Amino acid sequence: MDYQYYDDEADYADEEDGLGAGGGGHANAYIDHEQLGSHEYSDDNYGSAMDRLLDSYEHCILPSLTQVAGYIVPLLLGCLLCRLLSAVYARRARLVASASCSWQEANSMKLAPLHLINALCGAGILYATLGQRMLILQLLTGISYALLQLVRLGKGRRPAVALAVLSIGSQFIYELAIWQKPDDWPQLRGLQMVTNMKVISLAFDLTATGAAGLHMPSIVAYFGYILHPATCALGPWLSYARYLEALHNKSQLRRNLCQMLLNVLLSLVALLVSNCIAPTLSELNAPAEPLEAYQGGWSHWLLMYTGALSVRTSHYFVSLLSQAQLAAVGQRLDVGAGTQGLLGDLVVRPWRIEWPHSLSALVRCWNIPMHEWLKRYVYATSKQERVQTEGHSQTQTQTPTQAHSRNSTMVAVFCTYIVSSLLHGMDFRIYLVLLSLATFAEGETMLRRHLATLFGACVTANPCPGAERCRYAHCPRRRGWRSCSSWLVRLTNLGFSLLAIAHLAYLGVVLLNETLLGDSEHELPFMYHWSAAGYLSHYVGIGMFVLYMFLS
Repeated sequence: MDYQYYDDEADYADEEDGLGAGGGGHANAYIDHEQLGSHEYSDDNYGSAMDRLLDSYEHCILPSLTQVAGYIVPLLLGCLLCRLLSAVYARRARLVASASCSWQEANSMKLAPLHLINALCGAGILYATLGQRMLILQLLTGISYALLQLVRLGKGRRPAVALAVLSIGSQFIYELAIWQKPDDWPQLRGLQMVTNMKVISLAFDLTATGAAGLHMPSIVAYFGYILHPATCALGPWLSYARYLEALHNKSQLRRNLCQMLLNVLLSLVALLVSNCIAPTLSELNAPAEPLEAYQGGWSHWLLMYTGALSVRTSHYFVSLLSQAQLAAVGQRLDVGAGTQGLLGDLVVRPWRIEWPHSLSALVRCWNIPMHEWLKRYVYATSKQERVQTEGHSQTQTQTPTQAHSRNSTMVAVFCTYIVSSLLHGMDFRIYLVLLSLATFAEGETMLRRHLATLFGACVTANPCPGAERCRYAHCPRRRGWRSCSSWLVRLTNLGFSLLAIAHLAYLGVVLLNETLLGDSEHELPFMYHWSAAGYLSHYVGIGMFVLYMFLS
């Protein structure tokens, strides 16, 4: 089997990062199973579609906007206050805005107030959103700083790997043995996941410098980085080097304010779709006959799509709001994360998720900073360690380089799957979704790459780079619309896009907190939709693997 497609940066996709992040459920997204089977939903019960939308506006849209305003305002005010205090201190201390801050200079007393401002503003945001529950996060953050000192003891990347194991393991121990309120833990788990990502990336960056003791951040700089007001409550991941670059070197205020307002507006739209519009569409699509009569049919797939839409837009709301926070505080993301002028640095690309070119392209846009983190610290590190191990174990009988590359890629991808799953904590639904998504995306990517090579057609899982850079003979952008091959290529890509949308609905609906329950007492409730759909997406995903192996 050809695993070489992972070696290209554009082809690597962190499938594990897919639907697991930011996927919340809503209790009103679906109607109860017994209600659907007991009576029909006539026009008298539901009324017209316009009446349902007006009722949703009165009883859902307005209350949702009122409630979320009390959540958004403290987040943005904390970021703006941090920016104001940092600018005032930087002017009084006469800090040069264009000067870059090195790791050693970050521990100086002159920059300590800036770290303290970030830490206090971030702590205030956490207290406004979590209350006294933030104290347990501060305790775990302090423990992580103590564990960070392990990088002083060894050489190479082994101390960083040990820190990663301890950080993720402590999250499981806390979830199993300490926290007694499972309803509150999912929110705390997301915050702890971002903290673990920061600590692990900091450990790997310290070991890469070769002088971890000299570049170790002080306790004030560490808490300023971990409690950064733009990333402590909602994420995303931010590297320590990027944090230092923007410590007293902010972007233009007027431009950032426009980006903040636009992101807030779009996040509110996503929230309303998630809480109100998607559940209303689910109710309008509810069948008149009993539920068993339409299992696996188009009505059920449409119902799954509207339910998964609620999950996706919930993730968009969190991601867009985090983009607003980044713009408010003037913080830039890492180079690997995409940027847009109107919205600032991007955390998510909803337009490429709702109409995906492929599953592998979709998951790269789901959480851009986390994709960068997985590729930089898990995938690349695992592959490099595997290559070094194979290099030391080579005998006089030389093994082909391609075989070594395939083996190292397989191990690296497997490690990436494990780390990404463990970061999301103990949730069997997420494990199922991530494993299924990884299988579907890999099978599609390998099959489309082989078809592109076999027929010389631009049908790979990655979007066409353009007429000048595309290496395939049958490229629609190069041949134009009059060519018959261009139409065949576009129809093929359209078919894979529609298939990706079906997979997205099939996988996303499982992450709803309230789903239709199955009839069997032994069946897991969240597995009902897959069972009702006949596990069709799984058969299609496995079929792609079989077809690829048959063609190759």
